[in-house]
Amino acid sequence: MASEPKYILSAGLGRFAALDPNAKAHFGPDAGAKTKEMLATSISKARAAGFEVIGVDINPQDPDDSLKRFTEQLQSSREWVGVNVGYGVRGHKEYTELFEKLLNTAWQVRPGIKIMFSNGPDEVITAIKRSFPEAFAS
Repeated sequence: MASEPKYILSAGLGRFAALDPNAKAHFGPDAGAKTKEMLATSISKARAAGFEVIGVDINPQDPDDSLKRFTEQLQSSREWVGVNVGYGVRGHKEYTELFEKLLNTAWQVRPGIKIMFSNGPDEVITAIKRSFPEAFAS
């Protein structure tokens, strides 16, 4: 019988990357689709190691809605073991307040949850490996 996956909530720009000038400069005019494709690769690798990455797209232009959706995910019945925040959300000073609210919410809703930071959608797997090295030991 397969064991229950270890759930990670990953907060990144996702579909809203196309609205972010920094993401468009880095990933091109189709930033939303490009980041989604890159994240899918990380998710596949994480799944192979027993993790299920659930994404929540963060819209810096609507922080209240983003925080609401993030909180609803954390309050779900899943057994979350970690929260990842992508560079698109945490790497820009304009989004600092939203970034802080995401972290504080994670700790309020799920005390002691591991907090991870990825440097891009293709680096989510790297953040998971840093936080859960035992899952990747040979």
